[in-house]
Amino acid sequence: MTSPRAVSNLPRSSRFRGQLLLLALSSLLATAAAPAASVLATPEQQLLDAKAIQIKKSNIFIVQRAQLAAAYAAAHGAPISSEASSRLNGALDELIFSAIQKAVNNDPVYPKVYWLNAPPRNWFGLKVPGGRYSYDNPDNIYRTIPIDGDSSYVIHGKRTGSGPSDVTFSLISNPNYQQSIAVLNGPDLVVDADGNFTITIDNQPANGRPNHIRSTSEAKQLFVRNNFGNWNTETADALSVTRLGTPWRSGKSDAAIVADVVTNLNESTLAYGVGTLGVKTYANPVNTLPQPSSSSTLGTLVTQASTFGHFRLADDEALIASVSIGGAGYFVLPVTDPWTVTVDPVNRQLSLNNTQAVADADGNYTFVVSLRDPGVHNWVETVGLHEGTIMPRWQNLPATAPASGGPAISARVVKLADLPHYLPVGTRYVSAAERQQQLQSRAAAYAQRLVTD
Repeated sequence: MTSPRAVSNLPRSSRFRGQLLLLALSSLLATAAAPAASVLATPEQQLLDAKAIQIKKSNIFIVQRAQLAAAYAAAHGAPISSEASSRLNGALDELIFSAIQKAVNNDPVYPKVYWLNAPPRNWFGLKVPGGRYSYDNPDNIYRTIPIDGDSSYVIHGKRTGSGPSDVTFSLISNPNYQQSIAVLNGPDLVVDADGNFTITIDNQPANGRPNHIRSTSEAKQLFVRNNFGNWNTETADALSVTRLGTPWRSGKSDAAIVADVVTNLNESTLAYGVGTLGVKTYANPVNTLPQPSSSSTLGTLVTQASTFGHFRLADDEALIASVSIGGAGYFVLPVTDPWTVTVDPVNRQLSLNNTQAVADADGNYTFVVSLRDPGVHNWVETVGLHEGTIMPRWQNLPATAPASGGPAISARVVKLADLPHYLPVGTRYVSAAERQQQLQSRAAAYAQRLVTD
């Protein structure tokens, strides 16, 4: 590159051209260094975030909060430790905000694409509260699009690179119970050479249309999941939605939105308090993980196998989870607090997927869940909690289940001092510096989701 001194020795016209060249190169380098804006940072997202914050500030939902608190406490069962109690209010705050987020984007006549079920964030000059609930997955970008079974919709998408590790478009009949009506899975999604795709939704048969989802009168929402295996290289698909036809009414009033929030919270008491927390989680013996199964309700996928468990560990103990992927394209083991909410998924290694983790010599995976860092690469930390919940997931499963060797898991609690005796030969360990690099890389990769310009 030409140096400034060399430029100063040139004739005036040449020097001017040289300065222009340096200016152009500097601009090019600055542009190349700047991260691209996140596909999540849309004007619609900004508008809906602002509306959700406004609704939150103007309403307390005292009755619904009390109902939720009682249902969560009953599902957990007595006794409830001071540690668990200290996290209940925060979990209810986020669940209530999630109900608000669902409600502000619940008008199928004026549909928008909205990212929710995420940690707190500051962007667009907005301080957006967390809206996590019911085993939020740090690998996942959750987005919703309201749907009317009598209307027709066109969703345009744009994929960068190879796309997320797993993608699903689930048409559901209720935003809280999430009963699936129809699902378009990632392997079935037709994407052109430039990364573009179009999805149609209406109540008619596909009739040769690729990427068509047939709706019914029960359809209320399209729930979109983009799962990342590698946070550094995978990005969410850009999405936009158009409803065909002329709107016959104005948008929902704030009063109608608040009514939807109340409905969401009343249903959440049963769905997440009784169902997810009670029946699926705390009904199981502590420090166990049942064999995975599939379901189409309470936020699970028909193309997913999962299991639910809760743990209680001393400072000097660890829970070892031995996992068989069973042909799944994606697997994750995330640790959540006693109320199924992640603690600090950006800066702490409280989840690992099959891309981030290191496989055993036989192709299976071994994870260590503990308060203290055992120096194992596949450590999933509890973020200082002695008790919490776990929901491992197997996704993008084969269309036909294998006769043997499918998804499987086992768990046992051991003393940290005895851990080396229980780990597979060849288990990878990391130094303190390597662990710090893991955490720094995790935080930097997550930050890419929040770039606004």
